[in-house]
Amino acid sequence: MAQKDIEWQNEVNHLENTLQSIDASIEKLDRDVGELKNVVAELREYYIRGTQIFGDIDPQERVSINERIDNYIEIGNQHIDQIERLKKNRARPYFGRVRFESKIDPADFYVGLMGIEKNGEYYVYDWRAPICELFYDFGLGKAHYKSPNGDITGEITLKRQYEIENGKLIDFFDKDLNLYDEYLQKVLSKISTDKLHNIASTIQMEQNEIIRDLKNDVVIVQGYAGSGKTTVALHRIAYSLYRLKDLKSANILIFTLNDAFMSHIEGVLPELGEQNTRSATLARFAGRLLKFPKHFEESDMFMTRYLGLNDLAKAEILAKLDFSIKEKMAQFVQNLVENTHATKGFKVREVPFTAKLLERLFTRDFSDTPYLDRFNQISKYVLEKIKAKDDELVFAQVKSHVAKCFDADINLESLYTKFCVYAGFSEPDLSIIKMEDAILLCLLKQKLEDMIIKMDIRHIVIDEAQEYPALFIDFLMKVFPRAQFSIFGDKYQQTNPLGVGDLQKIVDMHSHYGDYKLYTLDNSYRSSEEIVEYSSRLIGNPRHNAFRLLNGNKVDERELADTNKMVASQILSILESEIQNGGTIGVIVGDVESAREIESEIKKVAPSKVCLVDSARSDAFAQVQVLPVILSKGLEFNTVIVVDNGGLFDSKLGQNLRFIACTRAVNKLYVLRKFDN
Repeated sequence: MAQKDIEWQNEVNHLENTLQSIDASIEKLDRDVGELKNVVAELREYYIRGTQIFGDIDPQERVSINERIDNYIEIGNQHIDQIERLKKNRARPYFGRVRFESKIDPADFYVGLMGIEKNGEYYVYDWRAPICELFYDFGLGKAHYKSPNGDITGEITLKRQYEIENGKLIDFFDKDLNLYDEYLQKVLSKISTDKLHNIASTIQMEQNEIIRDLKNDVVIVQGYAGSGKTTVALHRIAYSLYRLKDLKSANILIFTLNDAFMSHIEGVLPELGEQNTRSATLARFAGRLLKFPKHFEESDMFMTRYLGLNDLAKAEILAKLDFSIKEKMAQFVQNLVENTHATKGFKVREVPFTAKLLERLFTRDFSDTPYLDRFNQISKYVLEKIKAKDDELVFAQVKSHVAKCFDADINLESLYTKFCVYAGFSEPDLSIIKMEDAILLCLLKQKLEDMIIKMDIRHIVIDEAQEYPALFIDFLMKVFPRAQFSIFGDKYQQTNPLGVGDLQKIVDMHSHYGDYKLYTLDNSYRSSEEIVEYSSRLIGNPRHNAFRLLNGNKVDERELADTNKMVASQILSILESEIQNGGTIGVIVGDVESAREIESEIKKVAPSKVCLVDSARSDAFAQVQVLPVILSKGLEFNTVIVVDNGGLFDSKLGQNLRFIACTRAVNKLYVLRKFDN
């Protein structure tokens, strides 16, 4: 038998043994779940019988029974979750193998999304286990990894990757760190779906370093379009949850620009065996924090509004979110404190509270407390003295009395209006909370009171960080001092004129927060070489950084028709063949109005295949998605049709927006534009 045939049979045998181990684990867990259900049923029956016979049972025994029931139910749910994971991973239990010759560890180990073992024998190691660093960080030859017992050194004599589908071995590839290795090219060129997937089988060395960096408090990643920033961010979360045992999904908060993007990434963490985390847009986070019953402006609406303003109004917004505003706000709050004095007292239940006493409490006893909290503390003092019940209504009434004694304004919105006038800005219209006002209101609230955020957040991920004002990132670092930060962005994809842009600025401004590191990702893994070269020229960055090779699909430029109705006909002629090829298709246009009109025309022909993504809270659900360019950030499609029809494409950031639109494409790119005569 030829060596290749022997190798193939050995691999088939290992796969069969692994599948048998999975099946045995599922069977055992199923039995355990059944037994736990029986135990819970017996305990509940015992409880019911006891109450029927004796009217009640001993309180301590009742507590004990309930605790046992809750514990068994929790264990049962964990078993059920484990069964589901095993069933999912059975289709592809592993994707890699390393033969590592050392004095301590086994010579061969397989790498997969979850660890699989039977009777102490590991058939597959979880990709996040320390030993699996060998798979990601080394080629053939000398290698090492950090185990709980110290640094283990040895030599890698085999690295292999597998194509396994539905529990069947399709192929395997022996590899070294070859830049254009066959397996990775095959994976990257597959048709894209509407969801982002895990990349555990193809993590590159530079990505792996970021994923496994837990020693730095702030990790900042500046990465080219398609370099894997978002997938690296999600794998970094999964790795942190695996390695930090006290960290839970509920302790992690991801900032994204819109809901379409959240829909795009929602399956990655469950694929990796973890629950989805908390998520928020800037507007939604500010709304929760400020608790105003008002509409908060999302980033796409801000951009539309901003571009329609005159230069004077734009300059005011830029000035509002300039980092120097912090000094003006600090001075404003200091002036508030210095100019607030008790002018009268009051009496409650025959207990007098003189102006002198109130002044002493404000200026001396509670002088270490922020401005608005001083009124809270004085109100609590009053309630204690009159021995009143401290409920919400009574507290609010007392606080109102206290504020009147100082002739003080304690309303955050009103104080913000006064600050704007103090800083030389026009009075804000707060009927809808605009983005710049939302950020400054958060900052002012933080300076005026002890900000208690009930969420136990210990890791914050900011995706598309170039779009966020440095002022807001600084604010997050202050109100979440215990959290690690993972910040991902690309200066070439900046569309918000208030955004920080180059992430080096975050390093310069925030390195004092603790250990930090700036990483750069230059390779593009998403798009074909043709698409990367075309897109790079748009931003004057012609260097060749495409990891994927040419796929034979040249970028197809066509003359743009004069009306949206005619443009829709052009798009339909393209869709006729592309829909049949499968994969997602993004139709990216310059503004929301054009997106709506074009989608309406396309839907007349293919109603079930098309959806419109026209706001930050829209969900993406169809094969063909029509959306304005401002909402396309972070998404990817097998085929992209760029309709360069004005709107944001005609703004000062138009080239960045064209770059964003084109780099959403994985395998095919069509550009409809006006040709120069």
